[in-house]
Amino acid sequence: MALAVFGHMASLAAADWVRPGLTTNVPIWGRVGGLQVALPPAGFRGPGGGPRGLLRLGYPILPHGGYDLVNFIAIEPVVAGQRGFSELEASRWDGTRGKRLWTQASAGAGLDPGELTWPAPGVERLTVAVRVERFDNGAHVRLRLVQRSDTPDEVSLTVFAEPDSAPLEFCILTATMGNMARTRQLWLAGRVVTSTGLYPDLRGTGFAPHTLFGLGQLQRMPDGEVVVAVTNDETNPAAVFPFPGTHDWYYGGRKVTQYWKKPTGTYRDDLAVAVNARYAYWQSDQPLPGGVAFENFELRERFYQGQQFIFGITGKTAAALGFHAPGAAGGAR
Repeated sequence: MALAVFGHMASLAAADWVRPGLTTNVPIWGRVGGLQVALPPAGFRGPGGGPRGLLRLGYPILPHGGYDLVNFIAIEPVVAGQRGFSELEASRWDGTRGKRLWTQASAGAGLDPGELTWPAPGVERLTVAVRVERFDNGAHVRLRLVQRSDTPDEVSLTVFAEPDSAPLEFCILTATMGNMARTRQLWLAGRVVTSTGLYPDLRGTGFAPHTLFGLGQLQRMPDGEVVVAVTNDETNPAAVFPFPGTHDWYYGGRKVTQYWKKPTGTYRDDLAVAVNARYAYWQSDQPLPGGVAFENFELRERFYQGQQFIFGITGKTAAALGFHAPGAAGGAR
């Protein structure tokens, strides 16, 4: 009888999650109504979900709770000063651009629902192990994705080096498409840095150089967590059509706050946030409406086995998350 009751409880909990093989037939995981993560070829917009080699992040930004793509996360390990690029490097399996990402269960063409556990009373935790194809610089890593029912707007990403990996200096997880939401405000400790202030003269179709802000400039919450966020500065981003007459690069939903977090006890003194920016949309010469916006948004920290980063997307404002920035500034210090 107890087993039957437990099985019934588990089925009810599973109904609140998107899990391949149980609630969907594509590789998407996440809490219903919260952040969801997809692996190629699944996604939240367009055929194929976007470039290969990227984690795809969807959030219910559309009217009536509809999901849309908000950002990608690329995996970029550094070996002997050489940075790998999961989106740009060709796969050794088929020669196509983009390293292959898969889960252990999906290696045999099956669907992997992930593992659902109960770490605390009333709290559910979904864990998915993601394998990553070996990089050209010799890096070979895997990821563990974890989402909890009590923090549905966040996903924890833990990085492990495989036994045959070249020694890693960093394994950078970069939110690589800030231009989709036209993120122009970077929230630090007590201040906001704007992309237009940081890169006032940026023009053309290339990337601005990265700018780093060290641990002392990052917001620390009362519980000791380090958090850094980016936001859009427009009143209604959904009213803007970057390519008139089309939905190319169109952000059609409500405003969100995107953030990286390092829990207490998981960060070291070398932790820093890095951003770059673009004046024109990727693979085009179309300027971003409203000016330069941040593109890549990442935390950097020397690699160690089991390194954890948390990424979040939420409808809450930065102030509601605990940021206090009365003024804006244009440069690093």
